[in-house]
Amino acid sequence: MKKLLKIAFNLPLYGTYDYLVSDDNNNLKVGMRVEAPFGRKKLIGIVDAINVNAKTVNKKYKIKSIEEVLDSRTLLTKEIIKLCKWASNYYQYPIGQVYFNCLPSKLKSNKTIKLKENDNKDFFYEISKVNSDDYFKNKFAQRRIYEHIKDKGKVNKLDLESKPALKSLLKNGYIKKSYPTNQSVTTQNISLNLEQTRAYKLITSKISTFSPFLIEGVTGSGKTELYIKVVNKILNNQGQALIIVPEINLTPQIVQRFKKYLNCTIAEYHSSISDSNKYKIWEDCKEGKIDVVIGTRSAIFLPFKVLKIIIIDEEHDTSLKQSEKFRYHARDLSLVRSKNLDIPILMGSATPSFESLHNCKIGKYNHVVLKTRFYKTKLPTVKVVDITKDTMIDGFSSELIRAITKELHEQKQVLLFVGRRGYSHSLLCKKCGWTSKCPKCDAHMTFHKNNNILWCHHCGFKEKFNRSDICAYKNECDIVPLGTGTERVESKCKDLFPEANIMRIDSDTVNSVKKLKEFIKKTQTREVDILVGTQILTKGHDFPNLNLVGIIDIDAGLYSLDFRGIEKIGQMIIQVAGRSGRHNNQGKLIIQTRKPDNVLINELLKNGYHKFSKKALIERNDSSFPPYSYLSLFRVSSLHRNEGLSFLLKVKNNFSDGLVSLLGPAPAPIMKKNNRYYYQLLVNTTNRQLLLNKSSEIREYIIKEKKSNIRWSIDIDPIDLY
Repeated sequence: MKKLLKIAFNLPLYGTYDYLVSDDNNNLKVGMRVEAPFGRKKLIGIVDAINVNAKTVNKKYKIKSIEEVLDSRTLLTKEIIKLCKWASNYYQYPIGQVYFNCLPSKLKSNKTIKLKENDNKDFFYEISKVNSDDYFKNKFAQRRIYEHIKDKGKVNKLDLESKPALKSLLKNGYIKKSYPTNQSVTTQNISLNLEQTRAYKLITSKISTFSPFLIEGVTGSGKTELYIKVVNKILNNQGQALIIVPEINLTPQIVQRFKKYLNCTIAEYHSSISDSNKYKIWEDCKEGKIDVVIGTRSAIFLPFKVLKIIIIDEEHDTSLKQSEKFRYHARDLSLVRSKNLDIPILMGSATPSFESLHNCKIGKYNHVVLKTRFYKTKLPTVKVVDITKDTMIDGFSSELIRAITKELHEQKQVLLFVGRRGYSHSLLCKKCGWTSKCPKCDAHMTFHKNNNILWCHHCGFKEKFNRSDICAYKNECDIVPLGTGTERVESKCKDLFPEANIMRIDSDTVNSVKKLKEFIKKTQTREVDILVGTQILTKGHDFPNLNLVGIIDIDAGLYSLDFRGIEKIGQMIIQVAGRSGRHNNQGKLIIQTRKPDNVLINELLKNGYHKFSKKALIERNDSSFPPYSYLSLFRVSSLHRNEGLSFLLKVKNNFSDGLVSLLGPAPAPIMKKNNRYYYQLLVNTTNRQLLLNKSSEIREYIIKEKKSNIRWSIDIDPIDLY
């Protein structure tokens, strides 16, 4: 007798496939990997179901048997499988690819997993054998390490340098590794203020049930301290905690804060972690050896033995949404997972998403507001500069120059926020009209002066800038930069403030977590006077000596085509302003704009984010956009102009039944990208289930009818409409 299996493969194919396995294979379970024939190949798949009813099997084809069971234990737990099936159904993504998304890279093949000795960062060395004078004769390095460990009791591996001597001591049993167990001992006590104490009591009163909390706290209000206090409570009850941050850049600082207060096993999990370390963390989570994981959005799929709380830091941040392929939102999946596990979830932000604020209003979330800064400093003062009326010098108003000069004189730090990297977003010849247009995209190439290159930030195309090659006037052409980037602001700062130490932080200068740590440390140790950077600097960083923030130009964000444009610019202003005056002095914010009379921005600056969001939500409701409706976005691309447009018109004609609104099809904001032409169709309805049903019907139609040269994607709850 044979059992019938349903197998899901790591392929862009919807559904599972039927296979047979001998009945005596009693150890085979759902969530294990198997190797099975697929066409002319052998592929690794995940067992989705066992002993399927024979009546459901398509008998038109011969059912093949699997080749081999690859695992002796279940890799994907029932809880993770349940989460995956929800995600596959909701985000309309193949279940096999969702399953494999949960596995470390090393488990996506059938190779034997071998872990290196140093894969786990959280262990100590301690004495395991009494000193033997005979052994240590002439072994000076080993003796020195042995005596050091004996003296200290326990020594972190990072404190020891001689690897050969260390290995010899381990091999001969004179020392051993010890691993931290789940501990709940705080290394430093956290003193909460009245607001934080009330929040803590409310959260812990619902610690054993599904309870979504939106923690809306002004910048510097101590949200992280509140998280730590709650996590410590979880650790006291022998539970595990998951903290999700939007970007890798935020992990070092929050890890440092948690380690300062909690004596437990803490692991980082993000794309910069090696495959070996990822696998080790995955295993240790599953076995309960790790107490706290701090990671980016992919950490939501980690297996935990006793996960008891999920925390989403900066829940408004769009980086929590995967932008390609499996387009899931880590915050929303966290809500589903916490509901499945019946555990609380904390979502913190100084500028909550409009969706989350709406969910508080209708009673889905508990709303906790922290209005007081942790160090009791006042929020920054704000000055708006009309740059149409001020004297401008390469993007600097006279008002901003005076303010920077004053802060530098008082030995305070300054942060200048710029919306884009590079020197300028384009170049123009005033004589012949040439512009630095990308040959592959409907977009301009950004000029990077330091490297003398033109770089398209959409497709990645680069070329050296050479005046004589681009213009009929050759070296006599009149090339001028259009727009301002971080390089240009940095360069002008050096001219205006030659005595100041200036540091630029953007994706050109910061290419690793290690590099960012170095930059942040320099800032905190007052080695830097002026920081010039992009949105990297707006999120979660603590600069104790920063007193002035200047936003060079906010106009691009004010008139975005995206319906979320005003929400994003409001969040950016509050977040970047919150970097100043966090410890001692009241900070200052200067905003440069050509539109100082914008109603919503004035509401934001005068009455704060909460009232700004209320007013903006009224406009959102009037236009029937989320959170008052639900969206899915179908994108197609083709090699030939209008081919994708014609196909989406065909789709619209087949599904224009009045049950949902089909907006478009229309060219994407950047229609041509990397020599392909992009078009999109937006599905809008006030009923979520209707949206999913209609989107599924359209998806199946596209799969059936599309031509081979048309690429397509579906995005449920899109963050960006491009």
